[in-house]
Amino acid sequence: MRDVPSIDLSALPKLGATDLRLLWVNDWYDGPLEAVVEHAGEQQLMVLHGEDQVDVDRPMRWVLYRLSPEQWEDEQRWHALFEEHVGHHWCFHHPEPPPEPAEARDAKLFYEPYGKRLPRALTAAAATSWVDEMPAR
Repeated sequence: MRDVPSIDLSALPKLGATDLRLLWVNDWYDGPLEAVVEHAGEQQLMVLHGEDQVDVDRPMRWVLYRLSPEQWEDEQRWHALFEEHVGHHWCFHHPEPPPEPAEARDAKLFYEPYGKRLPRALTAAAATSWVDEMPAR
């Protein structure tokens, strides 16, 4: 759920995958469309570059964005809801995998409200860097 600005990658520093740690994936389609990563101790949102498509025969490129404290609060709330009602399969930030609940999860308790989430407004000014390889977990 994002409104992605047009970004000129030549204006941003390119990072290597080893500069980042993958914390969790928000959206996936033949590769991550959006994820949360850690760079130099700071969490950043990693979003597929607006000009890239997952079905094109070129490497995927992602732009990293700094989010405001309010935006991070919202990201963490949605992520916690995903973990509670869908699972931990896209989460890589726990030292040990959390235990599975005794009762079956009900994914619609996440996906129904998430489907109504307003798109997150990202700004070109919040873009910090870019990467063309997936970071390690």
